[in-house]
Amino acid sequence: MELALMTKDDLVNGIKEAYCCSMERLKAYVEDMLQIKQVSSGGLGKILVLGQAAIKQQQAIGYCKSLGIAKERLEFCCDYSSLKKHDIGRYQYNSNYSLIIVSAMPHSMKNKGSYSSSIAKMEQEPGFPPIVRASNGNSLKLSLSGFKQIIREKLDDGCIAAA
Repeated sequence: MELALMTKDDLVNGIKEAYCCSMERLKAYVEDMLQIKQVSSGGLGKILVLGQAAIKQQQAIGYCKSLGIAKERLEFCCDYSSLKKHDIGRYQYNSNYSLIIVSAMPHSMKNKGSYSSSIAKMEQEPGFPPIVRASNGNSLKLSLSGFKQIIREKLDDGCIAAA
């Protein structure tokens, strides 16, 4: 059964059943779930820009449009002060997203847990879409040229697709 078609009840029932059988079965079930850790959107999911960006959204939208990526697939969460309350857990196991481009953001955001930063959690826990750090070499910073480079690379490696 594809994870995208599973309900929470299906997942819980699978875990319970595996636990009742044996710890080995539970371990195998969890490993199977981790194999499917990212629900595939076929590269046609949203592209999220998370963190401060030194670009105009219209420029990013225009560039993506020229590559065949609809503006509805772009999402920007760039206001530093509102990011402190932003729940990064909403992107875990969420098939609506194909890519998250991260830039300068607060270290502590909602649902960060015990990780040193929100970015660390998204990079280290299973189930998040691919995370790309936008960097100018020294620090996290997203420029228009950096955005274009990331989009080109992710189109080339199949992480995202034009449609």
